[in-house]
Amino acid sequence: MSLFGDIKISRRVRKIWLSAGAVLVLTGLLAGGILWFEAARDTDLTDPTLNVTATSTEETDSNVPAFAFTDVAKELGVAMRHGPGPRTRSLIEDTGSGLAWGDFDGDGDFDLYCVNMPGPEGNGGGAQAGNRLFRNDGDRFTDVTEAAGVADAQAHGMGASVVDYDGDGDQDLYVTNFGANRLYRNRGDGTFEEVAAEAGVDGAQWSTAATWGDFNRDGHVDLYVCNYVDYDAVDFDTSSMSSAMGPFGVPFTLNPNSFDPVPNHLYRNRGDGTFEEVAQALGVDDPKGRSLCATFCDLDGDSWLDLYVNNDVSTNRLYRNMLGEAGAESTGEPVPFADRSAMTGTADARGSMGLSVGEIGAMVDRLDGLPDLFITHWVAQENALYQSVAEEDGPVLYLDKTRQFRLGEISLDAVGWGSVFADFDRDGRIDIAVANGSTLENKDDPKLLRPEKLFLLWNTGARYQNAASHAGEAFDKRYSGRGLAAADFDDDGDVDLAVCINRGAPLLLRNDTQTDNGFFKVRLDAPAAVACGARIELTLANDDDDDDDAKTSTQFRWWNSDASFMSGHAPEALFGIPHSWHVRRLQVTWADGTHSTLDAPQGLRVRVEHDGAN
Repeated sequence: MSLFGDIKISRRVRKIWLSAGAVLVLTGLLAGGILWFEAARDTDLTDPTLNVTATSTEETDSNVPAFAFTDVAKELGVAMRHGPGPRTRSLIEDTGSGLAWGDFDGDGDFDLYCVNMPGPEGNGGGAQAGNRLFRNDGDRFTDVTEAAGVADAQAHGMGASVVDYDGDGDQDLYVTNFGANRLYRNRGDGTFEEVAAEAGVDGAQWSTAATWGDFNRDGHVDLYVCNYVDYDAVDFDTSSMSSAMGPFGVPFTLNPNSFDPVPNHLYRNRGDGTFEEVAQALGVDDPKGRSLCATFCDLDGDSWLDLYVNNDVSTNRLYRNMLGEAGAESTGEPVPFADRSAMTGTADARGSMGLSVGEIGAMVDRLDGLPDLFITHWVAQENALYQSVAEEDGPVLYLDKTRQFRLGEISLDAVGWGSVFADFDRDGRIDIAVANGSTLENKDDPKLLRPEKLFLLWNTGARYQNAASHAGEAFDKRYSGRGLAAADFDDDGDVDLAVCINRGAPLLLRNDTQTDNGFFKVRLDAPAAVACGARIELTLANDDDDDDDAKTSTQFRWWNSDASFMSGHAPEALFGIPHSWHVRRLQVTWADGTHSTLDAPQGLRVRVEHDGAN
């Protein structure tokens, strides 16, 4: 006899009910942890016997810059609403969405693409439905969505990424959805052609984020797509599945543990406009992961792009590209990636959302030129800052520096999403911005989620301090933030931010911070296959020392590798130049292992071409 007798229910609901006991046990443990955490707020958190994160970095530092960010979205014409209509307690609604910057019309400034969803699930389009493309006209933005043909009004949009995948010189657009994904090929005349099915990259799952890189160095940029969970909205009634997460009040239908993970895709670019799916063959499909973000980046400095994948309530993956090993290509057979997650110390099984790539080694006098990782997490799970450590002739390992740099306790109250490493005050040190927004429901009105403030984490040189209270009105408000994308959209030399607000209007935060520090911009005029994942190294010298033994300082950026959350930063590397310093040398290490070097480059903006030289 069936355990459920003659009651007709779906397999999905049956699975959820069967797992209820286990979830309730875990809930009890988690509730105890949260209650302890709340009690610990009244204790001395510096007591080493407690083994908890160091105290919050909210204390005032007299040297905090007078940051100034102004939300100019409405003023400049970036007008839309994410997910119009009331919230219906759907995991799809609560997860999205992202946004991406790109120069789609080739005029030199950055346009903004905002991903959307059609409103209440099952209700179709509705007012302001569809994604929006805002063209940057210099002094304001113009909505050119309909003319460009990139609205996709009926899709449940998740993320966006920008790349010239076909090598014709125009930036194309890939959009992930709950359902079929879209590949918009830029025709170069202000319009796009949707070619995902023709190219073989449409998919049929719940896709979240995508990243591009030429992993096999064949001259064609490849595509990795993150898939989340096997979610079937018709299998259950969301109104009947209440309070499964105990003190959090989270329904089973909003808990990703209730759903099976879905394997990811790696699409190898054939070079003829089509792609071949090779994820399983190369060991990067991650069938047990619930993936929300990924990046192609050379993590170990061997000039081959590796792959890092953020998973929600599943183990994160660091896949090492083995093509650089001696004799790897001689067999003629596909060479799988190697899972080095546990070995490197990055097998994090928390709820991982956002991912940023940067170099923080200068904070501990260990600048090795290898990328470090910043990962945002769910509530009560502190964000993570992993510093790379490379020993001679040994593997690259990662040390969790979250507590040392005071990034722990401050993030325990928040659910972090999109993020970016950027130098917001141009002092030569990389800061961090984070879009926060809880997935816990408002106890007074469960149709609403609890809004949270953004983080602006200022790099003091020895630690990070949340400088949001010094950054203007926009950082003092609370939002349901999701995707975050950085760009100097007004070309004034500082980093601005666009933030997707779940079920709200986007933020366009113009950086109006006043500083005597300078800036230096780099753009790569090169095919995506060699540009994506390229390392840009900038060496500065003090103005008072002109000889070869002058004191120097080095900064790094990685092209198209700082992933955020389902979003894309502008294709430009912006460096801060502290007062009384100047640029001595610029070196680009391309994704194919070759180098381009400029000694004492002149001006504030340079374009670097790939010449294939070593």
